[in-house]
Amino acid sequence: MPTTQAHRKIDYLFFTYFLLQIPSTIFFDTQGVYPEWIYPSFLKSLRTHYLESYRDPFLENAWHHPWYLAVCLVEHFIEVPFFFWATYAYWFGALNKPSIVVPSLLYSVHTVTAILSIWSMALLQDFTDYKVPAPRNTQERFKLCSAYAIFFIVSAINAIDCARLLLNKKKRD
Repeated sequence: MPTTQAHRKIDYLFFTYFLLQIPSTIFFDTQGVYPEWIYPSFLKSLRTHYLESYRDPFLENAWHHPWYLAVCLVEHFIEVPFFFWATYAYWFGALNKPSIVVPSLLYSVHTVTAILSIWSMALLQDFTDYKVPAPRNTQERFKLCSAYAIFFIVSAINAIDCARLLLNKKKRD
């Protein structure tokens, strides 16, 4: 990874996060939206294991949850191209590629609010009539929330970092 005086250690976190988001979104998250036949069996078994372990009724079939489907489609068509750009920009560092700061702030705020919506549904939804695996008790609800926690944490850190960079830039100007 290139290093300059303007390269910050936190950029390594964001570089890794966005790099990992590319295959995880394309090969895993899309499975709740698109037909099963387009995925190889090892990816389908990974999804099945996740659904059984975390009892995630939203990812099981996003079409049954229009609000979740909207989040998925934004992720697939807007965020995936952004992930490539963010990976590139954070490779060089946000101070060296300042054009990433505002889009990264927008992505992060969107992701934080999407995760808060998912957590609200996971904690408050009545799943008693669900025919697919869904949380049956409080412990399983918290376990489902934990599956989304890393996205919330990194996005919150990224939003704070981007806001700080923008405020510092404004002070310098």
